[in-house]
Amino acid sequence: MSDPDHGAAPEKGQLSPEDIAEFKRRASQLGTRIESAQAEKQAEIEEQQDRANRSRGMAYGLRMSSELVAAILVGGFMGYMLDTWLGTKPWLFLVFMMLGFTAGILNILRAFKRIQAEIESQKDFNVGRSAPDSNDDR
Repeated sequence: MSDPDHGAAPEKGQLSPEDIAEFKRRASQLGTRIESAQAEKQAEIEEQQDRANRSRGMAYGLRMSSELVAAILVGGFMGYMLDTWLGTKPWLFLVFMMLGFTAGILNILRAFKRIQAEIESQKDFNVGRSAPDSNDDR
């Protein structure tokens, strides 16, 4: 660490000014490396969260569309079977198909409210709520 050939040697247990400068330089480099590692880790975490949110959004979309289609198909099938049994073709088929469509829309709205509540519990903002406008002050 210290070189006795460069003038007076420091006392035992003391660091030379060159050693102190070297220590400060290395400490500064270490701080820079730690900050860059933390920034990389944070970027990786944000990328994983973004990927998860996109996957979750795709899953919600597929689920809602399949619920709508299933409700329409079930309603149409029930109406067709009742029409065949009662001989009222095509009226019960049309009525039950419309009921299935309505049920599918209601299922989508319920699922959206559930998703909205889940997102609001994870984040500090409200999805789908109106924000105050700057023109509302007047």
